Amino acid sequence: MMESVLVTLCCCLLTGLIAIVYSHETRAALSRGDLAQAEEASRKARSLVLFSLLFGVFVSTSWVIYVVVALYLP
Repeated sequence: MMESVLVTLCCCLLTGLIAIVYSHETRAALSRGDLAQAEEASRKARSLVLFSLLFGVFVSTSWVIYVVVALYLP
């Protein structure tokens, strides 16, 4: 759950919010004792967190490269 919140705040809002929903679904399934559903929701949340993190790093890196090129190349 913590990773989902951090990714939402720092990287990508939309996929981070969806990851938070799946993280909550994982906790709810575990409290019900439904391990199969919890594992599936956890896998989806983990995939969305990884995607959001990579997307955020890509966008940040691209922005830095753009700014450096725009400032130092006429």
